[in-house]
Amino acid sequence: MIRSILLTAALCVLLSSCSTYTTFYGETVTTTDVDIKTRRLDLSYQNLKEFPVAVEKLQALRMLNLSGNTELDIPAILASLPYPDKLEVLVLDSLQLKKIPEAVRDFKNIKQLSLAYNPALDLEKTIAVIEELPLVFLNLKGNQLTKLPKEIMHLKALKDLNLSYNELKDENSYTYLSQMSNLYSLWLDHNTLEILPKTIGMLSQIRYLYIDHNKLATLPDLSGMKNTWVVHAGHNRFDMVPEQLIGMPGLFLVHLNNNNIATIPRVYSKEKYTMMALILDQNPLPEEERLWAEKTFKKFFLLSFEQSF
Repeated sequence: MIRSILLTAALCVLLSSCSTYTTFYGETVTTTDVDIKTRRLDLSYQNLKEFPVAVEKLQALRMLNLSGNTELDIPAILASLPYPDKLEVLVLDSLQLKKIPEAVRDFKNIKQLSLAYNPALDLEKTIAVIEELPLVFLNLKGNQLTKLPKEIMHLKALKDLNLSYNELKDENSYTYLSQMSNLYSLWLDHNTLEILPKTIGMLSQIRYLYIDHNKLATLPDLSGMKNTWVVHAGHNRFDMVPEQLIGMPGLFLVHLNNNNIATIPRVYSKEKYTMMALILDQNPLPEEERLWAEKTFKKFFLLSFEQSF
């Protein structure tokens, strides 16, 4: 009974991992109807040419989203905020930024920063501005990144890093990531990866790895990823359950949905491994393979083969 309760609790934590950086500060205001108690202000994608709010009213502001308003003077707006040390979440997506404004240095308590879909962004110069800040989440989604500067290692407090919709195939980039001791979750989905750089195996600190929606058919040696709990590898090109998962000493849950998997290597009936949950939904797995899996993985608390072809 106790084991069942613990597994259920663990599953709830694991399945909710993708919302680890969600933060609540009360109601989000999306209009100019603000007052001195407004904590969340979202003016994104409103084709604004001028900032429509009296900044003196933004005394309690914790979250600000200015995304998509490319004609706004973003540096001037950020520099004018009356209490920059109160801001904790800043979203500056799709603004054609080349570098983050210097005023961000004054956001001494900022925890979450989104700079997605700014493909001209100079990441090295940006890191120079934010490296002293207590960031725990950084969103660099859709910035056409093919490699990371070594300065990424300066973001020592960072826990969650979103690199989705890039093309990060450079081996050195993963070596740099391995030096970020607090890095907890890493998003590499939609990176057109056909092969994972072998240096990804150096990321021993990662708990959650998202490599879904790529073109992967094989995996490198991942035995060095000693603390990884969850791997999301759905929507790839695997034709069998990768044997490399056996070598991951902390692995608990694997998503392999929407691949081409028709075979489960028989080594899974012989070797010891920590995996206790496997999702194989939407794979062309023959009935005999499903029956074999149900017998072999009978101690798993989650084993799924759902189909809707």
